[in-house]
Amino acid sequence: MRAVPPAGIARAAEWAAARRAPLHVHLSEQPAENEACLRTHGVTPTRLLADHGALGPRTSAVHATHLTGDDIRLLGGSGTVVCMCPTTERDLADGIGPARDVQRAGSPLSLGSDSHAVIDLLEEARALELDERLRTRTRGHWTAAQLLRAATADGHASLGWTDAGEIETGALADFTTVALDSVRTAGTLPRLGAETAVFAATAADVRHTVVGGRHIVRDGVHQLVPDVPAAMAEAVARLRRS
Repeated sequence: MRAVPPAGIARAAEWAAARRAPLHVHLSEQPAENEACLRTHGVTPTRLLADHGALGPRTSAVHATHLTGDDIRLLGGSGTVVCMCPTTERDLADGIGPARDVQRAGSPLSLGSDSHAVIDLLEEARALELDERLRTRTRGHWTAAQLLRAATADGHASLGWTDAGEIETGALADFTTVALDSVRTAGTLPRLGAETAVFAATAADVRHTVVGGRHIVRDGVHQLVPDVPAAMAEAVARLRRS
């Protein structure tokens, strides 16, 4: 809401609707954003989106950390996806969003990473559950399978890709394998692979990554970039020199 005027919101929503395209918007990440919107427009950012036709199943509200009860009802009632970014909120001290409340209201949940502090969807999935435990002081809000779905198939859907999430004919061949023999996962039972992935593994335990049927990472080695750490270090060095 700090970057787009109301007329621009309506225009973007109309453009996306006409093309059946996904629409992503950063929403109520910080209290200051809400306060500025209330000062300027007299409504919360969520209400401003609703008033200009920007909510709905093809819209993803990213962050959604500081919501009122009315905001939660607007998001859930419209089926707007909420994309939680737990490691980003933690890194920036932005707070813990009401993930369980928006889901109960009707919003599907997906997971994302909005910073470079951590890029690990397994950690995002784990953090969603653990943050909710801190917020509510109760355990067991989502199963491992539900958390993995938020990190995978529901994340695909948030990006406008609905033909993923299953290994079957006609679906996108996008998947990863997670090692069950690392120092973090050793000794687990294969039938508890989902629980191990969410509550013990990290991105370092991903052995293979296949995108569109093509191996991008094989046995932990990137197939397109021979030395990933060196390439990243060089990219950072170029930025520092510029």
